[in-house]
Amino acid sequence: MLFLWAAPLLAQTAPAPSSRLERRMDSGPVENRTDEHVVLARFSVEEPGALWLRLYFEELELGGDEASGKGSYLRISSMLDGASQVLRASSAAQWGYSSAYMNGDAVLVELIGAPRSGISRMRLQAIDAGFAVLNSICGATDDRVLATDPRAARAMPVGCTAWMISDCGRCFLTAGHCMSGNNLSVVQFNVPPSSSSGGLQNPPPEDQYAVDLLSRQFVNGGVGNDWGYFGCFANSNTGLKPFQAQGAAYVLANPPAFNPALTMRITGYGTDSGTANQVQQTHAGAYFALNGNALQHQADTTGGNSGSPVFWEQGGVAVAIHTHGGCNSGSTAANAGTALTNPGLQAALAAPLGVCNLPCNSSLTPYCTAKVNSLGCTPQIAAVGTPSATSPAPFLITASNILNNKSGMLIYSLMSAATPFQGGTLCVASPLVRTSLVNSGGEIGVENCSGSHSYDMRARIQSGLDPNLRAGTTVYVQWLTRDLASQSGPLGLTAALGVSIGP
Repeated sequence: MLFLWAAPLLAQTAPAPSSRLERRMDSGPVENRTDEHVVLARFSVEEPGALWLRLYFEELELGGDEASGKGSYLRISSMLDGASQVLRASSAAQWGYSSAYMNGDAVLVELIGAPRSGISRMRLQAIDAGFAVLNSICGATDDRVLATDPRAARAMPVGCTAWMISDCGRCFLTAGHCMSGNNLSVVQFNVPPSSSSGGLQNPPPEDQYAVDLLSRQFVNGGVGNDWGYFGCFANSNTGLKPFQAQGAAYVLANPPAFNPALTMRITGYGTDSGTANQVQQTHAGAYFALNGNALQHQADTTGGNSGSPVFWEQGGVAVAIHTHGGCNSGSTAANAGTALTNPGLQAALAAPLGVCNLPCNSSLTPYCTAKVNSLGCTPQIAAVGTPSATSPAPFLITASNILNNKSGMLIYSLMSAATPFQGGTLCVASPLVRTSLVNSGGEIGVENCSGSHSYDMRARIQSGLDPNLRAGTTVYVQWLTRDLASQSGPLGLTAALGVSIGP
């Protein structure tokens, strides 16, 4: 039988500092065929430097009959103080197939088979490793000040920072430990001040975005290997994606060669007292060290800054992800993060998933399916030119192979869809915008598919009539045409295009 563990729900405002780490160990099916208790499998679990460990099992099958005292069991022992926990079938279920908190950075796990108790098996999946709270204010005072950078968001409910980057999908980076256990599900922009007692206040729903779970890629591997990459869906109220609403993203670069004269800025949502608690603050400090993919800096941070961008001020680019505190009141230590040179992060950026997987080399993305019209023709949608917020050249959205001498209109939206509609598919989501009716023209005196439509989207983009149509926006367009003879509904539909508006 398989038992899947889940991250525990923590109602505390300041949970014990820890990291969820994958640990895959499998005893395989084992059996005691003797008349004595036998250790069927034994292994150690270690995380150097941890103050405590807690184990999570993906599978725990304990053979035998516990009620008669002939059941197999698991014994977990701290190598620091010798304390042990015994888990039998009933108590393992009560513990959610996890262990108690065991002191020290190493434990011994033993699967003990009762006499002639049949098959047993244990499969370890992950551990929680606890660490000491490290000071992350660099110097005698907290020098952070309130900020309003539109690129940085508060990551909830985990209480971290995420930031928008200039990849094709305008997605986000954060710390890997912020994404462990599916704890990051919402990002918030334009966060208001907290209450006077430090209670978090939320921005309106229009400034909150749901994370696409299919887009998530991350590693929680400690300093220098702690990174997360993900994207968000369009806002459910406005239809805008984060970049469309915020209008800015961080440009990424490799960190410069170490030079103590350079400064690194951290902007994020660290903890504080009163109204400044977990609202956006910023501070710049000295570049302290670069060791492989671990970058150190002396910008002030607190809990909640995990995932913040490490911004190289002189270069005007983001070069690392802040992940760990370590500063002291002097100048002999520093906070740390993962440099963007990390190979795993680079591989993830090169192979985006979910909503992050958008083409960079094309401003047009065909999608959806056209409805065959009453004469058996399949309408076609196409574009001529390049969508631009500034270019004087026309950008035409066209329809062809449609019924002649019939009216039609181009519709568009900031969200795509695939909704059954009059025997076809409506490919743009509500709220949608309707343009003016136009006639398809074509041959006169005979009904055929010689009609066509054309609409200059450039004029619409640059007219200012729709402020949502600006550089960085993706708009979804489709033609509707009159087809009164269609038995499934009097409208024809083309397929659709996703149009990314350039500068």
